[in-house]
Amino acid sequence: MHTLILLTYALLGGLNFDEGEWTLVGVSLPNYDPHPLTRQFPAFRLDDKATLKTLQTLWQGRPVYEDYCDYHYVLKLYQGRQLKKTLKVNLRCSYITEGVFSYTFSPEWLTQFQASFKPVLWSRVWFQKNESLRPAVSALLEAPEVFFYEEPEPYLYGGRFILAVDSVPWYANRDSLYQAVQAQIAAAFPPNKAYVRPYFFFLDDRFFLHFRFEVFCNYEDFQRYATRLPVSVRWQPHIQPGEAKRLILIGVNREKFFTYVRAWQARHGAKPEMPD
Repeated sequence: MHTLILLTYALLGGLNFDEGEWTLVGVSLPNYDPHPLTRQFPAFRLDDKATLKTLQTLWQGRPVYEDYCDYHYVLKLYQGRQLKKTLKVNLRCSYITEGVFSYTFSPEWLTQFQASFKPVLWSRVWFQKNESLRPAVSALLEAPEVFFYEEPEPYLYGGRFILAVDSVPWYANRDSLYQAVQAQIAAAFPPNKAYVRPYFFFLDDRFFLHFRFEVFCNYEDFQRYATRLPVSVRWQPHIQPGEAKRLILIGVNREKFFTYVRAWQARHGAKPEMPD
């Protein structure tokens, strides 16, 4: 008789909470079956190192292959202000998701630590002009209490193009491939002129992998430095005509957001382009 052994996954594995300052931020999401914790804490931060280390030991989940519930929280782990990990948790269906993989998660693994939660402001800001994005992100990068819901680095550039890496053997090491693409971009662009991150990949019927990477840069740099790169989708701005881009900002309300942006513009002599 064969016994099926389901190994557990350390949800916070690989994070060294002794190195630097760490913060766990939780932002609630609309859910058809709300949980009392989301009513009490629509958004919270947890920065006690002893508690974070306890979570690291406790949060050991087994794989789950049914993703059928809406989530109650998006959980963001930051070292300093750099986003290191994103998790989504459902407190009714008892599972947590990282990327495309889900794991068992007991609601008590979060609720029992609510005494350590600190309420935190958060806001949504919509942008209709690309010219407004860079000064806003630059201003908030100088504000120590602000955490970005997503990576801010792409918005320091005017837009992006998509780089293709095709027909890679299925057993290729993805981290090594990413490092190779980063080196390729670093060789093509001058320092600090481009920022690259993985976008998606797929496996074809011949068991070859095909990867796509987002490369963020300004249009004039794309024209000058990307001519020999395997471009899959040509450069596009973050915001197309008639569209808008939303940023979620943790740690500030809209009033404080505008105060930071106006102060940054005054210091740097920037044109007073403001989001909606």
